[in-house]
Parts: sequence; C-alpha cells; structure tokens
Amino acid sequence: MRVLHFAGPSGSGKTRLIEALIPLLPVVQVIKWTHHALPSDPPQSDTGRFAKLGPATLLAAPNGIVDRRPPSSRESVYQTAAAQWHAQALVIVEGDKGSPRPKIWIGRDLPPVVLSVGGVIGPQRPPGSIPWFDSPVPLPPDSIQQIAAHLAQEWMRYSYEVRGGQAQ
Repeated sequence: MRVLHFAGPSGSGKTRLIEALIPLLPVVQVIKWTHHALPSDPPQSDTGRFAKLGPATLLAAPNGIVDRRPPSSRESVYQTAAAQWHAQALVIVEGDKGSPRPKIWIGRDLPPVVLSVGGVIGPQRPPGSIPWFDSPVPLPPDSIQQIAAHLAQEWMRYSYEVRGGQAQ
C-alpha cells in the first residue's frame, strides 16, 4: 500500500486538507492517530466482559467495525493496514508525528529536526531541498484548494510504500 502521511500540531488544518484530498485521489483509506484513549466498553457489556478475559474483540455492526485490541506497537498498526487493504490502496495517515516514516508537516513552526519530513506546509521555509508550500497556518480555504490540487497530481512523490508493515 502507498501512504501519504500528514502530521503537525492540533488546529493546523490537517483534517481539512485531507477532506479536500479524498475526492481527488484514488482508492483511499484513512488512519487517524489520536492521543486520546478510546472509550472503554462498560464493564458489564458483552465486549467489556470479553475484554476482562483477554481476547481481542472485533465488534461488527451495520454501520462499521471496531477492532478492540491494543496495538502491540506503532508498527503493528501499519502491518494490520497493509495486511487488510489492497496492495495498491492509497492510505492517508493523519498524526503519528513520532513515526520514523516521511511525512508532510503542517505547522506555523518548522518540524522538530528529529522527524523524517518529506514536505512542509507553513510560513517558514525548511532548510535544504525539502519541498515547501508557503501558507499561513491554520490553512485557509484558498491554500487548502491549491495544496490539495498539487498533492493530487504529485501524491506518488510525497507518499511511501508499505509492504508487510515495512516502509520502502
């Protein structure tokens, strides 16, 4: 699968840019990382009782599926996605800024130097030859449309491949 990865501070415009990109790109799945814990199942519910016993539970409903198991690692999330989704799928990742994979950083400030960055969207030019989209942050609608149009044409340049959970 190919991954187009966005990271940056809350409120920078990541979600709005992704919303603009989804209709412009080929088959898309989204992985949304959050620092908030998922709500736990009520202790006396079926899934709450199963959780106490230890097995992972896949909750299937008419409007969706929830995989109720803790990830064994950050990498296991990508491995699960690569195993479940077609090899040619384009997956957009929002968040997971600590990932060692290259990402497009959206923010007023430059990304921390420890991050792997394949592009920057914001008012500050990054050092070297990292692609830069000059824009105020949070991203205004006109910037979102221009950046989305560019990324829709050049998404292969900014994405990376994951096979069996390993970035290529």
